[in-house]
This record gives sequence, C-alpha cells and structure tokens, in this order.
Amino acid sequence: MSVIINDTCITCDACLQQCPVNAIVDDLSNPLGKKQYYVQPDKCVECVGIYDDPQCAAICPSIGCITWDIPFSAEFNDHFCNETLYKLGTTKEGILKSPSYKAKSYRKDIPLSDRGVGKQVQEAPEELHEVG
Repeated sequence: MSVIINDTCITCDACLQQCPVNAIVDDLSNPLGKKQYYVQPDKCVECVGIYDDPQCAAICPSIGCITWDIPFSAEFNDHFCNETLYKLGTTKEGILKSPSYKAKSYRKDIPLSDRGVGKQVQEAPEELHEVG
C-alpha cells in the first residue's frame, strides 16, 4: 500500500467507487473505528499497471486527503506491523497479511523522500481561472 486517506475525508464515496482493486472501505467498515474511509494496506497497488495515477486521489474532491505512504514491501515490514495507522488482515490460516507475507506493487518513480504520512498525492492547482 502506498496511500492513506486522512481525517479530512468527507466520506463522499468517490474513491470507494473508483478503486480498481477494491482496496478502500467506507467509514462503517474502517477497522480502526474512525469515521473516515480506509485504504487496506495489503490490497492497494497505487493503480500500478492499471492507471497512470492513483485513481482515489484523482477523483477525491478534498485536496490533500489522499497521501503517499511507505511502499508495502518487506523492507518496511516493521512499519506496517507496528504503526497504529493500520490494521492488517489475516489469511484463513491466521497469517498476518504483512509486506513480508506478500508485497504489493508501488510507484518506483516516487522517491522515499516524497513518501510518508502527510505527503500529498494530489495537490491543489496553483491558479484557478474562471471560464466564460
């Protein structure tokens, strides 16, 4: 996983319907009990191989709501297993779906310095011009 939905989420449903891998759950299904949508870290692939950009951020009306996270790879297993931002699922056998269990695709063109909680995927346009 490499995106997080933060607390500026307005639960509009746009990202939920747009996610091609069904990695997003609504506020009623948020495993952390928060009233915001949640990206399941063991499912998100940043739309790699599907779209040019993460579709959740492309459709989100709340600029800054979708932020980059650390890649869901074995190198960062401790981050995902020990951070309170996540609740990883388990397999039928009870194995934690951590990055060590199964890493996910991520955008290698986004440097680690641009990743981490609070690093925006989508940014507000510098200038808006009226049409008409």
